[in-house]
Amino acid sequence: MPDPVLERLTPQNTTILMVDYSVGFLNSFRSHTVNDHLGATVALAKVALAFKTGFVVNLGRGQKPYPQLEWALGDHPIIYRGGEYNALENPDVLKAVEDAGRPRLVIGGISTDGCVIETAFGALRRGYTVGLVADATAGETRETHELAVLRMVQAGVVPLSWLSLATELQYDWSMGDTAQAYFEIISFASPGIMASVQSEHAVPGDANGSQ
Repeated sequence: MPDPVLERLTPQNTTILMVDYSVGFLNSFRSHTVNDHLGATVALAKVALAFKTGFVVNLGRGQKPYPQLEWALGDHPIIYRGGEYNALENPDVLKAVEDAGRPRLVIGGISTDGCVIETAFGALRRGYTVGLVADATAGETRETHELAVLRMVQAGVVPLSWLSLATELQYDWSMGDTAQAYFEIISFASPGIMASVQSEHAVPGDANGSQ
């Protein structure tokens, strides 16, 4: 049986769950700069859509999503739940995750030491292999964020960045089906990395660097 930590994340075995990206909280969580947090959050949504993973987005009742996230989501549905800190305690969210039919759940959201950690623990209790996109997740301070991440890692949650997740899903940069979207997301969220790629390869996604 493969090690669940070492087993590769694929579009077929992974659901991305986004929790509580509410515009009302955007300036309250200072573990990351607003620009960095927004960039990573939108990149995570773009990764889910581009790679066609399972994808569940939820907010608390009455909350409004980040406008940048709403733009990236397009017509993808948002589930509005009640007061549950563990999003999987909401029947609609749980059904959406279960209907995706994938054993690995990758979570991003706010706040790290609130709904995110409770949802991650809830997923572990239900038998999911759980990842946390730490750079697309924010807490009130850097310390509270890091402590919550540490506690999740001790419980078995695998820490990720949006880029490490995208790269694992892409797996081979020359794979044509998703390579263009992969590099477009990098260009959007990490233009410095994209500049380095372009200096090495004439055409991203083409192993030979040729048209």
